[in-house]
Amino acid sequence: MPDPGPVKLFEFLRAPGGSADPHARDRWVEERTEWLGRRPELGRHLVRHDLYERVPVGVVDEGSEVVMPDTGFEAVSVQFFDTLAGYEAFGAAPEAGELAALDARFRDGPVASVLTGPPEVITGPPGGDPESGCSLLCILHRAPGLDLATFHDHWLHHHGGLFQDIPELRDPLLGYEQNHGLDRPGAEYDGVTQQWFASVDAWTASVEVAAHADVVGPDIAYFLDPARLHFLVAGPPIRIV
Repeated sequence: MPDPGPVKLFEFLRAPGGSADPHARDRWVEERTEWLGRRPELGRHLVRHDLYERVPVGVVDEGSEVVMPDTGFEAVSVQFFDTLAGYEAFGAAPEAGELAALDARFRDGPVASVLTGPPEVITGPPGGDPESGCSLLCILHRAPGLDLATFHDHWLHHHGGLFQDIPELRDPLLGYEQNHGLDRPGAEYDGVTQQWFASVDAWTASVEVAAHADVVGPDIAYFLDPARLHFLVAGPPIRIV
């Protein structure tokens, strides 16, 4: 079976004590980078590592059938691996426990995570416009009773199509990618949406359009489990590797 790489590991994180400390973040970034630098045989599998930090927002889609409260995640870690085999080698290495212990000092559990394949680009450019001021990241799980194949097909072709075909949904976007989760034993989430906007105000305005309440909300209610949606609106990413 072909390797689905490159793959991405998304981890939605809570900061120790419930609030982000930029000094602690900087120490973590420095220590993690130094740790990987001393182990090139392990770090070679990690192509890139970005950290997205939350900017304060309220509630998404108040006028729709689905309300997504801010559930307290402070950041999203996105690690890019060359291949699935590389990701597995990275996690299985004897030294991986040391890295996990280092990470645990700067985060509180539980972590919401999913391993995904290459992104599906709904609107370009791939990876979002580099001039974007913010992005929305949402980790999600399919609705109860919806099989995985139907979920992935609906999310990509129907839900993604809404943002291609309806101008008031499409036009504010500076990029939109769907990261579909790999079908792996024990997977707790099914994917991550990432959308890019010029600013937080542009994102806020984008969810106030009529199509969000009339079309997007009911569709979310059909194919996603609202109890297992976690979102974060973040500024530009911090590059770790």
